[in-house]
Amino acid sequence: MKHAFLFSCIICGALSFNSCGGSDSIAERISAAELALANENVDATRELCGEIIGQKDRQTIEAKQMARLSILYMQLNERTDAPEDVEYAVQCFREAFKLNADSAKAFYSSLPVEQDKYAMTLATIVHTLDNPREIPADHDCDPASTDADELHQMDTESGNCTTKE
Repeated sequence: MKHAFLFSCIICGALSFNSCGGSDSIAERISAAELALANENVDATRELCGEIIGQKDRQTIEAKQMARLSILYMQLNERTDAPEDVEYAVQCFREAFKLNADSAKAFYSSLPVEQDKYAMTLATIVHTLDNPREIPADHDCDPASTDADELHQMDTESGNCTTKE
């Protein structure tokens, strides 16, 4: 009960900084979101992160803060499996590198071992999105046929037609 009261005070304090702007209030709101996630309060974490991402004047956000948000969104995705969390994580990841690539690299390379998987997964997702591979024309993948079509063809060739009507 004592932890719930403390947590509520921290969240209220972080939300009250919303009108202040500035780098410190963003850092405090990110810290509050990290605390909320540590306490398994996904809704509060998502609300705090959404407020930061949705603010009109994002000039005050630093690369490290965007990187922290990307990790938070990846952790949210792990808990809720919401695809929009990955989209936000990718957006934050890209923006962190756009703001200051050196600072973003330093942040991601200094993550604790238990959070390193989020950065590696996120980097892989961004790399894959930025560098899509083409399927060669001679590849045996035929997107026009379905598994059911292939199964029907195999059964027909063997003389055992087992398609369901």
